[in-house]
Amino acid sequence: MPPTPATDLSGKAPLTLPALHRLRGIGPPVALVLLCIAGALLNPDFATVDNLLNVLTRTAFIGIIAVGMTFVIVSGGIDLSVGSLAALIAGVMIVAMNALASSAAPPGASAIIALGIALALGLGAASGLAHGLLVTHGRIEAFIVTLGTLGIFRAVLTWLSDGGALTLDFNLSEAYGPVYYGSLLGVPVPVWVFALVALAGVVILNRTAFGQHVQAIGSNEQVARYAAIRVDRVKLLTYLLLGVCVALATILYVPRLGSATPTTGIL
Repeated sequence: MPPTPATDLSGKAPLTLPALHRLRGIGPPVALVLLCIAGALLNPDFATVDNLLNVLTRTAFIGIIAVGMTFVIVSGGIDLSVGSLAALIAGVMIVAMNALASSAAPPGASAIIALGIALALGLGAASGLAHGLLVTHGRIEAFIVTLGTLGIFRAVLTWLSDGGALTLDFNLSEAYGPVYYGSLLGVPVPVWVFALVALAGVVILNRTAFGQHVQAIGSNEQVARYAAIRVDRVKLLTYLLLGVCVALATILYVPRLGSATPTTGIL
């Protein structure tokens, strides 16, 4: 017969360990629901659809980065430089796009924006790849690597902006605006992108071999190596994925800011 849980002085069986874990798991959602109820009671406009979409649009930037960061943290790593990287990508995008717009034979605004987006994705992927290589092949702790690049990225942006602000060309800003301010079926574009990235993150982490390997490495890296998982490759890919997520979030955010300064991206 299976063992029965011990009873306390009141004669009732105490909560088992799995039950306690389940209760702890529902704590944050319950707190969020209570907070939303309190907000709705304090302000009738809080629970409106327009306010919800506004909040989601403004938090999409952090949410997209958080999806990429989830893979890094689950694998046992960390990246402190995402805010500085986002600021640098924004600054490089603005400098490059302004330079193209002011050239002797400038391409169309759409072509300039497309080139800026490609540059941002390339820079994000390159930085993520550099982090992954330093952590896996350089055998340097992720905390030290990303703490160093945090300062490097911010310093490069300060040099590019000469300590001031880099402002996107007005005509480009007008053409680029729909990327942030546009909507599809009444839902802002950043919310759609955030939803798709989050859905892709859930599927990859829970329904693919790569996601299972990420979780295995985070659980016990040495056992993962014994299980023939290519630990270094998986870790490198998590940092690469995070770099792309930072670039994607920045691409959506540049139209809203229209500029980049040395304090941009301080989360």
